[in-house]
Amino acid sequence: MPETPPPTDRRPRRRAALTAAVACVAVAGGIGAWFLVGSGGDAEGCADLRKDERIQKALGEDHAAVTDCAALGTAIRGATVGSVPGEHSLRQAQAMKDVLVAVGERLDDSGGSLDPDLSVPLAEALADYAADTDKLLGIGDADYVRHATPSQPAWEDADGVHMSVLGLQLLRTVRELSQEPAAYTALRDAATRYAAEGLAAVRPGTTGAELTVPPARNSRTLGTLDGVRADVLRDLGEKEADRWEDEVLAGLAKGAAEPPSYAKDPVGHLVATWQQTLRTKGAEALEDQSADMTATWGTALGLEASVRDGLREDAADSFFNERKATLGELD
Repeated sequence: MPETPPPTDRRPRRRAALTAAVACVAVAGGIGAWFLVGSGGDAEGCADLRKDERIQKALGEDHAAVTDCAALGTAIRGATVGSVPGEHSLRQAQAMKDVLVAVGERLDDSGGSLDPDLSVPLAEALADYAADTDKLLGIGDADYVRHATPSQPAWEDADGVHMSVLGLQLLRTVRELSQEPAAYTALRDAATRYAAEGLAAVRPGTTGAELTVPPARNSRTLGTLDGVRADVLRDLGEKEADRWEDEVLAGLAKGAAEPPSYAKDPVGHLVATWQQTLRTKGAEALEDQSADMTATWGTALGLEASVRDGLREDAADSFFNERKATLGELD
């Protein structure tokens, strides 16, 4: 695998810019404080978002009871997530899109950060849309491009209900959510499971594109999320970065157990095997995730060593390239 850029290349440029912005707002007596780090979710914290018509539409009648960031996050999660993981009604998917558009536009306008009380539940809600974010952050899909603009609604087809937003705006939103380690953990954990589901759907004896596309798709999405991780780390001070990464590693490895057999539970086998690797290798396993999961899958599928090794190498290269591209987009 090519050498990855050191994730500890921390350049606190955005933190410094944000500090300056906070000072300016304090002097000017301006509003919009919900973007400032550490607002603590007070009653004024998410006032701008609570007044946004798209947010009010997404929350329905419940919006009137929302008084702070924590309540807003809880209400968003309630309006966008259904009783069955990963399955949504058109109303829920449209609510998720409306929220993402509203948050994304305000982040673009302000260049600030989200309150932690909002970041975590919003990330947990977004994590339930891993099938959609995989298309938006990863290899791409024509239907998602057509439905990405704010005016295009959520839609339903033979595969279920979907929502789409502009890819770069989503990436920037994911980056700001990820300032909170619990938020990043929720997003990466969901992407890990979705990646495992895609690999597990490949039947023994499969060849050609049906064999090569799933690990390639995973590499793009997981590489993007690792680029987000690297961008967070390079903007934090050393102690803060260590704390952030320790919390992420602990969160992703939480609940790790002895992997079940691939024949009995292929998704569980892939996820648990990677979690064991994570506990052994630490942060290195985050950078090797797609390659390691591909190797585990290739072995379980009974692929010849040359085929398995080739797929692992391709996954590593694709992951690295997407990670590097993501860092460039976020710079």
